[in-house]
Amino acid sequence: MSIVEYRISKRVAHVVMNDPASRNAMTKPMQNGLITALRDAEASPEVNVVLLSAAGDSFCAGGDLKLFRTFRERPGTDIYLEARRSADLFTLLGEYRKPIVVAVNGPALGGGFGVVCNASFVVASDSARFGCTEIKLGLFPLVILPALRRLLGDRKALELSLLGDVIDAAAAERLGVVNKVVPHERLMEEAGAIAARIASFSGHALRLGMEGFRNTTDIPPDKAIEALLALRVVFCHSEDLHEGASAFLERRAPVWKGR
Repeated sequence: MSIVEYRISKRVAHVVMNDPASRNAMTKPMQNGLITALRDAEASPEVNVVLLSAAGDSFCAGGDLKLFRTFRERPGTDIYLEARRSADLFTLLGEYRKPIVVAVNGPALGGGFGVVCNASFVVASDSARFGCTEIKLGLFPLVILPALRRLLGDRKALELSLLGDVIDAAAAERLGVVNKVVPHERLMEEAGAIAARIASFSGHALRLGMEGFRNTTDIPPDKAIEALLALRVVFCHSEDLHEGASAFLERRAPVWKGR
């Protein structure tokens, strides 16, 4: 049994964190599995959207506490290299070129919260919980801090980081961390429906749209508009835009070419 399960169905890559015994903690195998699955999905022409979920009662408990206890006895270079893999994962999530729908079934803490903050669309069970609890361990949420600041702004990101509070799904929805809260038993049905809806659109449009979104995140609006205008030319020359406009005018379903 793989610690990260991966399958493709109807242009949706289903990625499942499958280590319920550790509450899907961000161990090295978990990070490696997620990176491999996400890279495979991003490169596959058969995938329009990723649906990320978790087995068991927790979404992700965050860092590997057993590993933390060994750090004092290890060289700093080893610790840096361990952290490098975590940085690789969150860099990949922050730059991802396809939509990621996340289904949060339970606690999403530390690195798990960071995964949620990097998602394109988040569906949460009404029993889900969210938080940056690193401060309670004598740590700070360093690697996920850019995602927190981008999503929540400096003041709220600092509040959650400094206090280590755990918030419920309703509070997360009010903050914009979660798009939709549903009863626990309907979580995968709702998340699956949203992923399927996104997957039904042009893969070409989704990729270019995500590229435009990612590339203009941290630049001034006037510069962003110029960059997006150039990207619009690529859209206008695409087969999918021609097909989409033709299908609408002819009152039929479009047949996307993905280019």
